[in-house]
Amino acid sequence: MSRPGVEWRPMVAADMDHVERIATIVHPGFPEARAVLEEKFRLHPAGCFILQDAGGEAIGYLLSHPWEAASAPALDTLIGTLPEPEVYYVHDIALLPAARGFRAGEAAMRLVEAHARAQGLPAIALVAVNNSGGFWERQGFVVSSDPKWAAKLASYGPDAVHMTKRLAS
Repeated sequence: MSRPGVEWRPMVAADMDHVERIATIVHPGFPEARAVLEEKFRLHPAGCFILQDAGGEAIGYLLSHPWEAASAPALDTLIGTLPEPEVYYVHDIALLPAARGFRAGEAAMRLVEAHARAQGLPAIALVAVNNSGGFWERQGFVVSSDPKWAAKLASYGPDAVHMTKRLAS
């Protein structure tokens, strides 16, 4: 990160209270049941991180996991098992206002890219909501132009766009 004071660390099961609290604050229009958030961690703990400040307070989280290229998991829905991996999927990066100015989003993407590369996956995918596409474009993501995505992203709201970033081999 650009300044000392915050760091991403691997998530542990005891962090779910923090994840639920942060999700409620950051994503009031996209509520997900605690069981859905817990499942992401249970299915792929290596892709889940907590952002903590210098005092150890959780001020953000990252949930990510391998996924298939032709779909995005529906919001607030249990997925059961992970499919055969084709891409690495960023389910959510949620940051409280206290995380601003630390470039925590860019640091989270470095974690995601390293993880995707270690798994040999060719791309990272996500659904951008709340007009966050500009941030993702600055990280190298492009909007998926296939019209099939409109119906698949209905649960994410009218401004949702599917985006991908190809990883250099």
